[in-house]
Order: sequence, then C-alpha cells, then structure tokens
Amino acid sequence: MTRKFLFGINILVLVLLLLSFFVPLVAPVKFPVFSLLSLLTLPIIGVNAAFAVYWLVRWDPRFFLSATLLILAHIYFGPFVLGGKNNKEVSEKTLDVLSHNVHLFDKYAADLEKGSIAQEYKLLIDRKAPEIICLQEYTGTHPVDFDRYPYQYIYFNPPFKLMGQAIMSQYPMINRGSLNFQNTANNVIYADLLVDGDTIRIYNAHLQSIGINPTEKFVNQGGAEKIKNRISTTFVKQQEQIEALLSHMAIAKYPKILAGDFNNTAFSYAYDQITAQYEDAFQKQGHGLGATYHFNRLPLRIDFIFSDPSIDVLDFETLEESRSDHLPIMARFRR
Repeated sequence: MTRKFLFGINILVLVLLLLSFFVPLVAPVKFPVFSLLSLLTLPIIGVNAAFAVYWLVRWDPRFFLSATLLILAHIYFGPFVLGGKNNKEVSEKTLDVLSHNVHLFDKYAADLEKGSIAQEYKLLIDRKAPEIICLQEYTGTHPVDFDRYPYQYIYFNPPFKLMGQAIMSQYPMINRGSLNFQNTANNVIYADLLVDGDTIRIYNAHLQSIGINPTEKFVNQGGAEKIKNRISTTFVKQQEQIEALLSHMAIAKYPKILAGDFNNTAFSYAYDQITAQYEDAFQKQGHGLGATYHFNRLPLRIDFIFSDPSIDVLDFETLEESRSDHLPIMARFRR
C-alpha cells in the first residue's frame, strides 16, 4: 500500500516535470498561471531525483520512469548543478563584471551597525576588484565608497526616487540611457563603455518583482488567490519588459553584456527568450547550484549575467556572503 501511494505521488511529480518542459515555450500573456511552474521546476526535479534514488535502492523497475525524465530534463534545460570551480590562472587581459541586488544596502535593517555595509563592500571590491559593477535596488543614501569607479550612471525610474539602478565603471562612458518601464520602479539601464579602444554596451536589468515577502504569512499578503493573480500579472509584465529589452539590444551594434536581477528562473519563458540569442555566463563557467536567492529556504537562481556569443567567458562566481537578500555574482570575460 505504501509503495502504491508513493508511486501515485511519483506519477504526479513526473507529470508536473513534463509540463514544465512547455513553460519556456508558452508566452505568459497567453497562459499566465502556467508560468508559475517556472518557480517550482527545480524542487520538482529534486523530488523526482529523490524518487529515482528510492526506487533504485529497492531495485524497483519504476526507477527508470524518474531516471528517464531526469535525463531528458538535463538535456532540455541544461545542467542543474555544474562541476567544480574553475581555478585556472588567467594571464590575459580580462573584464570583470559584478552584479548585485543590494536591497537598498540594507537601509532599514533593525540590526544594522553603522559602517557594516560600507565595510562589506570595501572588502568585496578590494578582494574581487571588478572593473564594472551593476547594482539593482540602489539607493543614493548609503555609506559605501565607490570612488575607485570614476564613471557612474545612477538612475531612478520616475516617479520612484527611493529605489533605482546603477552602473559603476572604471572605463569611460560615451553614452548611456534608460528603457523606462511604465508604472514600476523596475527598469533597465545601459551604458556604452570605451574599453581599450573598443566599445562594449553594458545593460543592467531589474525585471518586474513578484512582490511577495517570504517571511510574512500568505494571509497577510491577500491569501492564495490574490498571490496567484499577483504572480501571474508579474510574469505578463516580465514578458513585456523582456520583449522591449531584446528589441533595444538588437539595435545596438556593439558587443553586449546583460546583467541583473530577472526575478525568474532558468526554467522560464523570459530566460528562454534571452538565451536564444545570448549566453548564460553561469552555464559556461559556473559551478554548483548557483542559487542567488532563497525563498523560504527554496534556492533559486534569479540573478544572471549574459553576453554576446562573440565574448569569451573565462570564469563565473556566485559569492557566498551578503547582507542583502540576494547574493552577488561576477563573470570574467576575455578583453
């Protein structure tokens, strides 16, 4: 009886995993609720893996159902967990890009000690020495010293003056601008940088936020139905924002790097649209699970760095400590 019950659950999870194969192919505007699966695909994969191990240990042929679908998912989505860290020494010239949702530099934290955020970022910048930094949920009132970045583009999408975005650079900016998404603080900014005589365009994206606080009870956030509607609306807005972003990027004649907080996973329609044209630096040179955000202990990779295929990715790192609710990520490119 227990095995029959477990197998029933196994079949349900297998069906959900099979359905998740279609999530990147269906535009949220056509079926927004379906897009919810993009946030659940990784745990669904994990449960299927647990079932595969369970049946294998018992030499039960039902093992092959979960194992087969996991192999197909691995081929379809790409690796879920990448190999060991790249420790190769790089002797050539590189371009290091760091991206981080700084959560207003922990401005409203109750336990915030004066200077702690400033010290954290000083250590981060000293240790990693990125030439370019892309910041989301940026606030102008912070104690962090960015003086080593003489070229800065800081933008707050009107009329939202509290939370904005910033591109910090050690290379001159010869052009800059914003896509200005309507009725939201979320936005995309860009800057053209002159790097060793060549021009590279940097995009810093912060796509529509889901707007759910994982530390607060669902009932206090409107209940399950309102949360579902809110998430569905978010995915539709993300689709609109991605379409506007990709159209803007298509016009740019320079090599492009796109970084930021995309508020969705690698199993989403938005991710599929981007990776049809650009490379995910984590998939090229990352290691481990690469999670950048934890939603009620559920690890999610929602922060990304993408680049033109013509730009070689030499390394990618997910940094493991941050006072923000997001972890910083950094990619190293051949210059």
